[in-house]
Amino acid sequence: MLRVVLFLQVLTLSLLIGAGIYFYNYVQVINSEIETVMSVIQDIQALLPKLNATADAVSSLQLQFGEAFKTLSDLSLFFNNFLELFSQLQGNS
Repeated sequence: MLRVVLFLQVLTLSLLIGAGIYFYNYVQVINSEIETVMSVIQDIQALLPKLNATADAVSSLQLQFGEAFKTLSDLSLFFNNFLELFSQLQGNS
């Protein structure tokens, strides 16, 4: 009877040690994944100022091109009206 109790105690202790080792390995895997994620976050934080500067530059260029296209549109309208007026003058001659 004592041998059975001893066997069950050893079995229980073995199961607990095995579960502890499995849990420890699982925590190590999670720890390495967290380190990888932290590295990626640091890389992103390093790139954010550059990204903001690029976005500001693109926004500035967009405004400049918008003004240029508006000016071109106005110029095109002027030339179309001028050509129309010129065509009417030639038609009257």
